[in-house]
Amino acid sequence: MDKNVLYPILSILIVVLVAGAVYFIADMFGGTEIHHEGEEGHEGEQGDGHDEDHERSTEEAEQLFFEAIRKPLEYDSYIFAYEEKASNGYTDSVYITASPEYSYVRKEDAIFTRELFLAENTTILCLETVNKKVCSNVVQNSTFNPYVYTMSYLLYDHDRIEKTEENNELLVKYGAILFEPEIHDKTYDGTECKEIAYTLDYSKLTIEQMRVIGMDPKSPELLLSKEYNFTLCIDPETKEVLHKSLTYLNFGKPESTESLTTQSIWGEAAEVQFPEDMGEEPFMQEFYLALKKSQEKYAKCLIDENFESCIRSEAILSRNERLCELIPDIDIRDGCYLNVALEKGTPDLCTYLSEELQADCYIEFAWKYKDTSYCSPIQDSAKLQECISVVTDPEEEPVIEEEMEETEESEPEEETELEPEEAECSVDSDCVTAGCSSHLCVPTSLSDVVTTCEYLEEYDCLPLSTCGCVDGQCAWDENQEYLNCLDEKAS
Repeated sequence: MDKNVLYPILSILIVVLVAGAVYFIADMFGGTEIHHEGEEGHEGEQGDGHDEDHERSTEEAEQLFFEAIRKPLEYDSYIFAYEEKASNGYTDSVYITASPEYSYVRKEDAIFTRELFLAENTTILCLETVNKKVCSNVVQNSTFNPYVYTMSYLLYDHDRIEKTEENNELLVKYGAILFEPEIHDKTYDGTECKEIAYTLDYSKLTIEQMRVIGMDPKSPELLLSKEYNFTLCIDPETKEVLHKSLTYLNFGKPESTESLTTQSIWGEAAEVQFPEDMGEEPFMQEFYLALKKSQEKYAKCLIDENFESCIRSEAILSRNERLCELIPDIDIRDGCYLNVALEKGTPDLCTYLSEELQADCYIEFAWKYKDTSYCSPIQDSAKLQECISVVTDPEEEPVIEEEMEETEESEPEEETELEPEEAECSVDSDCVTAGCSSHLCVPTSLSDVVTTCEYLEEYDCLPLSTCGCVDGQCAWDENQEYLNCLDEKAS
């Protein structure tokens, strides 16, 4: 995964695509038992002296493994794509294509899409959300060079593949890679493949062996896990990896990733249109920092026990309907799409709601903008009349708003103020953002509160603050940057 963004599992474990998406690069995994120099003895002998019967039985698996690694060496042009999902719920898709003249990488997740365009003397990086796209030339001293390097590592570089093959051979020789003798017949997307399994255990290596394959014995990755268990399902005819999986213990906690190849074409490259409209790097940096904040919130949501409410709030705040797709509960997902649609002023998003609620979405637009043209997609005659009425009759309001007001009126006035001992929160996780513009900071029990959708300029300052527990009450953090922004909006 990208080194410059926060993904709870994949920011620790960086897997490089080699040989049609083979999970392996020697210096990115770790073990818990590091040997010291001069201790080759029993462990070293174990690495070189497998049982002969076991060696013979694993020969086919080992052969398939190395044939898959060498596959890209036959081509200078290719198109390859895959989708990957981690056990924490993070999902992304990758598309790469290359020819002798140019290369292109696209990596996409729920937050944003990044594109890398490479040609002679040209390096262009683009960052894109559902609302905005920024591209910039990356020059020699650019702060984005590490990011570009990480993305370019997804391409098939012949020198790197040959080095990886050499290191794999050494790891097999040292006994750090052990293949299972069983090979299983599987089918993915209608294509048959042979599934091999192997274990990568760096604790089998001596210090000297680590240095031979280019590993730093003091690397933090060596403390992550003792061993990694892989499966690769390889097409025996084309030698392509169709499916791969990895399971391991992350400091004792089970983790996994799974990847499925969605496209592979060898010997030709896709046409790539290089962007012409370039932005300045400072502007790109500002955009990137905003994306990192959104990704940090997304990462927290993935492990939040109130996942759906957390994702809904972030989707509304960032106006990102992609996040709504991640919500399993239909009612919460519909509320997410409705609020994002109103935030963005995009009635086309009403079609994302459940069919029975799409009319209500158009009614909300008609009431918000006082425009009956938003009613035209409504087929139901009663709903159509209701939509027109909320515009033409000043006393009429959408049903959703009426229900909200009735609830507010029914609450006794004395309950609107909490006594000091009636704390509504004790920790930040007890609070979530709510409301059409995610402008409210409320207890989790009120996460689905419905508000009107008037947008105020001060809401633009909310990304500078965080919703949390302050003296027993859910409130926005009044940091100096946030307060300065409010002053600017008020002036």
